[in-house]
Amino acid sequence: MKTDMLSKLSVRSFIVIILVIGAFVLAIADHNFRPTFGDLAKVGVGGYLAQLLPEANKRGDS
Repeated sequence: MKTDMLSKLSVRSFIVIILVIGAFVLAIADHNFRPTFGDLAKVGVGGYLAQLLPEANKRGDS
């Protein structure tokens, strides 16, 4: 069961890394929409962290 949980965690981590890198690349390419791409990266990282918190509470971690 732990390997299944770790595989889900790594997939989520990989997706968030792609999202953040993509937002940075787009921000470099288009100077007019930099704040929009920054917001996109913030929402993605915030959603990732929000998904991790309930898992920690279910396992009994603090």
